[in-house]
Amino acid sequence: MTTETPAMNLRTALVRNTAWYGLVTFIGLGSGLVMSIVLARGLGPSLMGDYSYLLWALRMLTAVATLGWTLATARYTAEAYARSEPERAWGFVRFFMRRQLATTALVVAAVMVIVLTEVEPRLRVSFVMLAFLLVPITVEGIYTHAVYGAQRYDLTTQTSTVKMALHLLAAIVVIALGLEIFGLMIALALTTVLSCLMQRARARDVLGGVAIDPSPAVRREIRTYVASLAVVAVLEALVRDRSEIFFLRLYASPEEIAFYSLAFGLASRVMVVPEIAVGALLPALAALHGRGERDEFARVYRTAMRYVALSGAPIAALVAALAPGVIHWLYGAAYLPAAHLLGVLAAVAVLGALRKVAASSLQAVGDRHCALTATGAAVALNVVLAYVFIPTYATTGAVLANTAAQIVASVWAFVGMARVHGARVPVGEIMRIGVAAALLFAVTRLTAGDSHDLPRLALAAAAGAAAFVAAALATRALGPREWTLLTTSTRRLLAARAGSA
Repeated sequence: MTTETPAMNLRTALVRNTAWYGLVTFIGLGSGLVMSIVLARGLGPSLMGDYSYLLWALRMLTAVATLGWTLATARYTAEAYARSEPERAWGFVRFFMRRQLATTALVVAAVMVIVLTEVEPRLRVSFVMLAFLLVPITVEGIYTHAVYGAQRYDLTTQTSTVKMALHLLAAIVVIALGLEIFGLMIALALTTVLSCLMQRARARDVLGGVAIDPSPAVRREIRTYVASLAVVAVLEALVRDRSEIFFLRLYASPEEIAFYSLAFGLASRVMVVPEIAVGALLPALAALHGRGERDEFARVYRTAMRYVALSGAPIAALVAALAPGVIHWLYGAAYLPAAHLLGVLAAVAVLGALRKVAASSLQAVGDRHCALTATGAAVALNVVLAYVFIPTYATTGAVLANTAAQIVASVWAFVGMARVHGARVPVGEIMRIGVAAALLFAVTRLTAGDSHDLPRLALAAAAGAAAFVAAALATRALGPREWTLLTTSTRRLLAARAGSA
């Protein structure tokens, strides 16, 4: 009989959690894509622009309200749970929940003042609903990250699947009844409250509900950790979640906001596949850091980087090559101006996915300086370039601003992980993957041209995929370990689902 070491146990958990995270990611990809099609065709470019602006404001306010409490919950509960101390883990949940409720209340109060004095009347009621939505969203975030810390991604997958299905169904009903934006906000509120209650029950079941509060020494460490993490979380949201929309709202039409949001959202949505490798990283890396296993930490970091690139680069190349046809078929001819934005944003999204690996690693080790300086520099550059370019170039200026910010933030985070923590990006392997992806783009683009004919687009995609596989095999970007990972992940997922049943 063999006994697994802690490192082997953690690898098993990481593979299992990645498989579950992958399942919910694929479900989210499908439901999110259908949702965007329903909204784009049902609302039209003008109302779609207004709704995109509301969702952007909700994400920004959520980042401000959470301040990093959710990420801290995942880190500290993961460390406590890895030491078989569920009472301490639940104590962390209660500790962070009290502070989360306090900060959320402050943000809601501030938003209400702004809404009643500054927001235009036609969107005022929707903004009021948006403000109160912050409460269930931030509370759910604490419980969700507590379950992440306990390495139970299967439970969050089940809850997220129910939430997405109900939200999609509600949105279809709202559009069919012609209730437009306010109806969509009500639907979002109802589904969020339901999923919040479900996540609370999951967290209590996993951690037991018996709490040991953090000691004074641990509280001092938490204050130091969260103080800088809060700033990083807000700045990261500004880089990641289209802070350019604020300037587009000032200088461009709602239709321009719709085109940019649609292209940005689609580019981000297709990157959920490579981000499967990132979703389960934080609690696993936090556990490794807590045990002092630096070599295993660096190995997991490099492996995650490689698989993010291997899955993300071909997707981005394929989407960029087929952008006109994809936009036409999914959203209609009215949204074709978004096609020229999609190609660039898809490539930038790959870099953003790689940066999330570094960001999770920095959060796991509690590094504050590198993350803060990287995101701070990126936000400053993003705001300056958006202010300079958007008034003249509209959506093209927004793409330039976001691309520059993503590059700065990513390179800074990669260098910081390499110099300070000894975890390096596998540059050679990523370059080989990039060569294969470039060939995929060239073959697909030449075959498809600007055609909107579906059979030709499918033929072009197949030709490009074949070229990528051939190039990846020739450069050894693909090999036996990828097949082993695929079969192992599938086996773990099937075993986990059978056990749940």
